[in-house]
Amino acid sequence: MTRLSIVGIGGGTGLPVLLRGLQPFADGSHSRLSVDVKVSAIVCVTDNGGSSGRLRRSFNIPAVGDLRNCLVALSPDDSVLAELFQHRFSDGNGLAGHALGNLIVTALCQKSGSLGRAAALARQLLPLKGEALPVTEAPVTLCARLHDRTIVRGESEIGAAGGRIEQVWLEPDGVSPAPGVLEAITHADALVLGPGSLYTSLIPNLLVAGVAEAIGRSRALKIFVCNLMTEPGETDGFSAADHLRTLAAYLGPRPADFCIVNSRLAPAARTLTGRRDCCQPVPCDWREIERLGAMPICADLLSPQEEKIRHDPATLGHIVMSLARGALHGFGGFSSSAAA
Repeated sequence: MTRLSIVGIGGGTGLPVLLRGLQPFADGSHSRLSVDVKVSAIVCVTDNGGSSGRLRRSFNIPAVGDLRNCLVALSPDDSVLAELFQHRFSDGNGLAGHALGNLIVTALCQKSGSLGRAAALARQLLPLKGEALPVTEAPVTLCARLHDRTIVRGESEIGAAGGRIEQVWLEPDGVSPAPGVLEAITHADALVLGPGSLYTSLIPNLLVAGVAEAIGRSRALKIFVCNLMTEPGETDGFSAADHLRTLAAYLGPRPADFCIVNSRLAPAARTLTGRRDCCQPVPCDWREIERLGAMPICADLLSPQEEKIRHDPATLGHIVMSLARGALHGFGGFSSSAAA
């Protein structure tokens, strides 16, 4: 049986959606597939708000929240332990606001000495169909320079600043990738960038030493999953091609082979979690996408079951699998409409 390795890169709420869409295909679970699918995630660790931020400050570790969400997303829906990982304490002295999974991953980090080993130990607890790797084991701070030359430090502070971002970087600079990260990229058959916040979930991974270079050298199929909506202060007024142009500054002139973009407007009653009203649908400017060397895949990506505006995991998973399997067979008979 042919082995197919798919690696998702990102963080926030976007990467877990991709993983939930892919995990039904992983580890030989899908009887109709003629390939053995390995799913891996390379996860951003710069979050400094909420439970993750409190644990970062208390234990001087990278953020664990995005990693926890990816571990849960790689677990079957009927996993009681995975559901317990997501339990958030509503009260309690020092516990209010913490997710149980964050506390467990932090304990595993203390016990093992690193976040990478903590993620490996978590695989012994959860019935994972894949692996989740922190992009780095260093406690790093995401920084940004805004259009008005203001410097903002901290992922949460950047999101709250509301100014247009001109540049982002990590402090300290030059941190090493966690064990297994560069190897996962090198051996991938398909690399999936996004969905997720462009400057605060996706690009921070590319700032870790060697990651962008490894992606650039990789012969894997490169897929960019565009966000459904623009984000205030990050991507105001951005089209899908604008997202690709921003990635090109880090990955080179052709950052993706395919660009997956939503084609259906959300009903007016639905909202985007935690964002302001000025969010707008990201337009699929397919001619500009093609000029950047990518094939646009426009499809109805909206989840029909969510009250909020979110990607549908099953739809996204099927499109990515279609593209990844097509790459194995030289895209014989492939078309964008077939993927959608």
